[in-house]
Amino acid sequence: MKCFYSFDTVEIADSTAVTIGMFDGLHIGHLKVLEGCVSVSKSKGLKTCVITFSNHPADHFTGKRNELLMPMQEKIQSFEGLGIDYLVILPFDTYLVEMPANHFIQDLIIQKLKAKSVVLGYDNHFGKNREGSISYIQTNYASQLEAVSIDVAKVDDIIVSSSQIKKYLSEGQVSKAKEMLGHPYDISGTVVHGNQNGRKIGFPTANMSLNADNKFIPQLGVYLVQVEVELGSYYGLTNMGYRPTLNKDEGIHIETHILGFDGDIYGQPISLKFIEKIRSEKRFDSFDELKNQIAADLAWAKLFLAQIHIAS
Repeated sequence: MKCFYSFDTVEIADSTAVTIGMFDGLHIGHLKVLEGCVSVSKSKGLKTCVITFSNHPADHFTGKRNELLMPMQEKIQSFEGLGIDYLVILPFDTYLVEMPANHFIQDLIIQKLKAKSVVLGYDNHFGKNREGSISYIQTNYASQLEAVSIDVAKVDDIIVSSSQIKKYLSEGQVSKAKEMLGHPYDISGTVVHGNQNGRKIGFPTANMSLNADNKFIPQLGVYLVQVEVELGSYYGLTNMGYRPTLNKDEGIHIETHILGFDGDIYGQPISLKFIEKIRSEKRFDSFDELKNQIAADLAWAKLFLAQIHIAS
């Protein structure tokens, strides 16, 4: 896959099938669009091209930096895994917002990207005043571009969207988020040294430093997770919060007790896939109370896992 970071640098010789979107999270709705684009490209002998954005569109309109379900490096890897040939990553800025739809289509889609087909989600709009759409292309460019619309994706009659997934995650409903994502929500980073308090009470933890500082974090609390480290895959208990019992450090801490594992993984990559929320974070009056609660959390997790394995 070849990446371009501005239209000025785009060099594509092949005819393409193009799709456009933020694609934050690459949920099942996004996958319908992307798979539709790949399908069209294969049927017509075209290359696939995705236009996406280096910042969330809401950043431009609100002036605030939004947290993402899938920061750019994760998204690039996912696009490559889907077999996308060309990826154009643009800043969502005033220039793009003010560009008329006809200029966007004629100068960029057709001339720069050599597009023969455009595949868009049912509600995708682009260009100044959101004038561009499937119907706009069909009305004005039918002789030059095939326009393919992809139907909405729903789970339990709720439209799948990145904002709905964020809502579920912010409520700790990670299993509902999984249904819309098509896979467990995950965060990744590097194992760093902590203050060893977990080991002192018999529950050593791997402390994580996130790979991306704009990664969306689920509701704080204790979760059952699947842990991926270089030595293999394990289950674990992850606490995300401010560690109110142990100290008053500022900032969110992410620490995981990995079940059946006590190896040295400092400095190594770690990934956490959220399975189920166990409880909210709370303050304990003593280390003994904290230790007893962690033991109870562990017992709950083992029972939950046993039930999953029996059902499967």
